[in-house]
Amino acid sequence: AGYTVCGPSRTALLTGRHSGNFARYGYDGEHLAAGQAVTLGEVLSGAGYATALFGKSAPLSTPTASGFDAFVGQVSQLDCHNMYPRVIDAGETLGGCNLTLNWKAKSRDLCMASPERYNYTTDVFVGAALKWLDNIAAAPAAEGSAEQRPFFLYLSLTVPHAGGWTDNAAEEGAPVPTDLQYVNESSWPDVERDHAAAITYMDTCVGALVRKLRALGVEKDTLVLFASDNGAHLEGGHDVRFFNSTGGLRGHKRSMFEGGVRSPTMVRWPGKVRAGSVSRVPWAFWDVLPTLAEVAGASSAVPDDVDGRSFLRTLLGPGDDGVEGELRGGAGARLR
Repeated sequence: AGYTVCGPSRTALLTGRHSGNFARYGYDGEHLAAGQAVTLGEVLSGAGYATALFGKSAPLSTPTASGFDAFVGQVSQLDCHNMYPRVIDAGETLGGCNLTLNWKAKSRDLCMASPERYNYTTDVFVGAALKWLDNIAAAPAAEGSAEQRPFFLYLSLTVPHAGGWTDNAAEEGAPVPTDLQYVNESSWPDVERDHAAAITYMDTCVGALVRKLRALGVEKDTLVLFASDNGAHLEGGHDVRFFNSTGGLRGHKRSMFEGGVRSPTMVRWPGKVRAGSVSRVPWAFWDVLPTLAEVAGASSAVPDDVDGRSFLRTLLGPGDDGVEGELRGGAGARLR
């Protein structure tokens, strides 16, 4: 990841800079105003990509002024805890999207008993992403051209973060419309059934996106990255030990030990990245910007002073020779 909690981690993702240099550039790790940094969205937009952000936008205060053509989601990190909110943000307008089904009594029991009667934010974000992909597929790269415009979709889901069913940013549990195949795990606490279901629900949403790419005929030309912005959490009543969520690593979210920052990343790029291959090259969120810039042929747009290095060679090749040098964190701490 990029840090032990979400805001600074995403700041690293979007700027190519690690937290040890945030103070140097005036970043607080929670808010990033338009023009404060050259963002990943701006680099790819400048390379001719259509860009969109759906879901949690933090640290970006104004996504559409920070390199993203389209945005539907939640700007406030606290609002992201509300997974059945009455309103979310859209475009340049805070609260610009009214979730009409959520203007009534809400609770875990009510939302799970009749999920079709409520708007679950994950469904809203994924639905917006799928519709946007359809629109991009229907629009040519240029007038008179048969080619589709290249695109960058940043789908920033809020699950499986702890959250609640109200509008007061409470971390009451792990909201999810249904407990799916875990519904009969009666020995599990409610929050653990919900947590497992939220992850499986998210996995189903990722599958829907991959199927959409296939249906649009762009599956083999699309690089998909799936990653977490911090280690496993122990919030909203979830016990990080219940499913051994850190895989035995010491620590968890908010911890500076490995369990707070180290999590696996999955990459899918048919014909480019060999299915089932595993790389042990260490990389972090600040390496994403230069990597995707290289994929897009836009490395010249990346500021010279970013901390990240492209790991594209590692993705494309069989060897672990992509990211070299040191990983740094905090005030100059080094991991070799």
